[in-house]
Amino acid sequence: MSITIKRNTGWIGMALKIQIKVNGEKTAKVKEQGHAEINLPGDRAYLQVTQSGIKSNEIEVKDGDIVEITSTKLYRMNLYLLIITVIILNVLIRSSTYRSIAIIIIYILDIISLFFINGFHLKVSDKK
Repeated sequence: MSITIKRNTGWIGMALKIQIKVNGEKTAKVKEQGHAEINLPGDRAYLQVTQSGIKSNEIEVKDGDIVEITSTKLYRMNLYLLIITVIILNVLIRSSTYRSIAIIIIYILDIISLFFINGFHLKVSDKK
């Protein structure tokens, strides 16, 4: 009883492997554009992936499923929004001390927010 997991998350997060959890237990890792064969403990199991605290939705899988990991639109937009915010702060705040403090606070809030959103999306693709 096994499933195949294919990772297609793009350039964001590609330097690190994604950890695969089956029924809450870490079972394997997969790199960008890679795939993994996972043995299921029974006919069905619950699957979720994480990377540095950023998680995915949890889905139920069964023997023979092919699961694709993709990054969410919000996760992809996150980096661009952070860059735009820093540029705006550089224009609006003249004092380098206040600007540095504001950028650090924005960066910390951004990192914290990633723990509350799903950065990855799991879906069972057609068996082809």
